[in-house]
Amino acid sequence: MPESKGYRAGGVDVRSPIWLAPLAGITTRTFRDFHRELGAGLVHTEMVSAVGLSYKNKKTGNMIGDDDEPRPVVLQLFAPDADSLMRGAELAYKMRRFDALEINMACPMPKVTKRCGGASLLNHPEEASRMVSSLKLLGSPVWVKLRITDKRVHPLSTENFCEEMLSAGADLLILHGRTPAQRYEGSADKAAVCEMSAKFPGVLAASGDCFTPEDAMKYLDAGCVAALAARGVMKDAFVIPKILHALGVDVDEKLWNPSPAYQIGALIEAGRAASSREGGPFARIMAQRMLSGLLKGLPGASALRSSCSTCRDWPSLEKILTEFRA
Repeated sequence: MPESKGYRAGGVDVRSPIWLAPLAGITTRTFRDFHRELGAGLVHTEMVSAVGLSYKNKKTGNMIGDDDEPRPVVLQLFAPDADSLMRGAELAYKMRRFDALEINMACPMPKVTKRCGGASLLNHPEEASRMVSSLKLLGSPVWVKLRITDKRVHPLSTENFCEEMLSAGADLLILHGRTPAQRYEGSADKAAVCEMSAKFPGVLAASGDCFTPEDAMKYLDAGCVAALAARGVMKDAFVIPKILHALGVDVDEKLWNPSPAYQIGALIEAGRAASSREGGPFARIMAQRMLSGLLKGLPGASALRSSCSTCRDWPSLEKILTEFRA
């Protein structure tokens, strides 16, 4: 595990300024463990429905995880209103403790926004503020994930919305450099995020297109307290230690310059852990998704990915990976 000098951000003690962001369908305990070992200073749960928790939905409850997980871990919740959010958060805390509670006001996908959650809250700053102030009553740091706003459709500018959230009691803002209308298309506006970090020093982390050490450095050099890797870890499974190495953190070379054998070995270990904890079907899916960000430019890598993509169970995929590694 990389050695990094820890610090405090948003009321939480963190290990490094590169954090693992939530990724739908994959940010399970095993996936978090994998990137924690690579140096992620903090990890998130998947985005969890507060309403689903209230309805005692088993699948939603399983997303919470176990209390024996190494910290820090942040629970990200989405909800249509403050009352629903509080009910879900209280139930989540009966299952385990988290280092912070994060409200998702950024997800642009219709399945979330049509339920008045995610980025739709940018249209309702009063309710968004009530969500923050309500959640503060639980005694944990409250974080807000948001996107840059569009003055043509949103009532507040990005700066004013950030001010509202901080006034309501938010301990940290995580700003994604796209508007909701962009979803995940085009490029994140890093300049807009960096501008906000200057206006809100010490309380703003960056999200959006953190694919390389240079991307992370741009955010951190501008004063962001952290840079979050999301799709970046899918494009390059070892991007976090590569960023940390570029920042001068003491990182084992096998992590920031991993050999093909090490990459495959790490993937096999992660798949086995996932098979044991989350089940074989998830292990297969996770390994297939992670494989797309491994072995870039290596002869035979394309054929390996093609062979693995047709596997329908973890044992057969593990067999192919083991043979390739040999």
